[in-house]
Amino acid sequence: LVYHGLGPIGADMFRHFLPVSTIVGLYYGDEVARHIEAEWGTRVFSFERMNGVRMGDNGDFYLNFLRDHGDEIAAHVASLGGKPCLAPFAPSAPIHEFIFSRAPHWRLLAHTKVMQDFFEFKARLAQEAGRIGIPMPPESIVLPFSALDYRRLADRFGDGFVIQTPLSQAGRGTEFVFSEEEFARVIEEKRRLMGHAFAVTSAKITPFLSGPSPNCTGCVVNGTVAVSQPDIQVVGDPYFVKLPGQYIGSDYTVEAFSEEQVRLMHDVVKRIGRWMGENGYRGNFGVDFLSTVDGDNRVKEICVSEVNARMVGESQYLADFQAREDSVPLTFFHLAEWFEIREISRAEIEGYNRALPRIRGSALTLYTRGKGTFAARGGLTAGIYRAEDGKLSRVRDGCLLSQVKSDDEFVLSVGVPWEGLVIGHPRYGDENISLCYILTRDSIVDPHNYRLVSAKWRGIADLVVASLGLAPCAPRELLKEKKG
Repeated sequence: LVYHGLGPIGADMFRHFLPVSTIVGLYYGDEVARHIEAEWGTRVFSFERMNGVRMGDNGDFYLNFLRDHGDEIAAHVASLGGKPCLAPFAPSAPIHEFIFSRAPHWRLLAHTKVMQDFFEFKARLAQEAGRIGIPMPPESIVLPFSALDYRRLADRFGDGFVIQTPLSQAGRGTEFVFSEEEFARVIEEKRRLMGHAFAVTSAKITPFLSGPSPNCTGCVVNGTVAVSQPDIQVVGDPYFVKLPGQYIGSDYTVEAFSEEQVRLMHDVVKRIGRWMGENGYRGNFGVDFLSTVDGDNRVKEICVSEVNARMVGESQYLADFQAREDSVPLTFFHLAEWFEIREISRAEIEGYNRALPRIRGSALTLYTRGKGTFAARGGLTAGIYRAEDGKLSRVRDGCLLSQVKSDDEFVLSVGVPWEGLVIGHPRYGDENISLCYILTRDSIVDPHNYRLVSAKWRGIADLVVASLGLAPCAPRELLKEKKG
């Protein structure tokens, strides 16, 4: 099995069932050398490792890495023998190009990029919602960007509204508007980015809802839909990031939902999954929700925001959280569908959905907070830690939450900066670059506001970032620029 994704540790979601021989990834991370290469015996081709640079923009990796290094990757996989299968976090045109020109005998365990874009086109789900039978935000509308008028939208939505571009990920196409100045900035930016397409591109506009962002994963398999436990996504906490829609973390531990609300989300995921399946989709997908809260900050109303037709951010650690509770990870059904394992009946899948155990686990992404180029001088490594008396105490090696032995332990993994890494684009620097993840069995959200990270975990996050010892350093040219 070959895995393609941003973080190599994401391959763990498939390693529960198959050995992963090769990983093509953006990040490297200290955990890659300590665990993935040394313990798993997996060869990792990393954009970050080859360049010695970590950037906020992953476009060069997605667009060019397979084009630049595809021959080397294909030759390595061929040397292993067997029948290669590629499981990508998300499909892309360069992946299809690579398979077509360099690896036509490889089996792709995912849909085409064209199909992903069909389902992730945000206006489409809004237009189909009535037929599918799912709740959308009240008063949500779809209009061409050229037809958006602030006064009319402000009159319609009152306290604020959200503009979503048709195709985007990780919150980068979600804009929150609370003033005419913000609206003008958003429209000007979209006009610049879209060019001639601006006039004919539709946007989805929804009211701003004050509640948290629930999420639930599903999988179209054998003519039905398997589902996961729901979680609370933390997005846009200004303590950590500047983009209001940027992903920060996920919390499966907090008991945020009533049984009725869980049933509602599972029903919605199944309905969307059936609609996707009837239109040719197979395998893993995710559904992002929006919500309102009552006076006690309990989730009140839940409606659908968007669908992600791919593996989702939670997938990389959800499998580990589920396996810890002796529950079959949802990614099994993704593999079962693509390997055409038809012995799994609909009744068994429905039984799986009914018997989902409660799981505990949270993931918190840490980001740089200044603009420029930096190096981590603190000597912090991937592993299992405690926070004691205002200091980090490294307990032992580890890179997965299932390796902790007590609730006061947590894991630093998923991209921990390695010695020699330069963080920041060589020409213009960066801000809000992912540093690593904290994985914990604890809830990370503020109990009084699920949209924010709690004071406890803000403090631990600050401690980790301080221990990384980020210091300004000279920029490093990318390999491509050196050759040019």
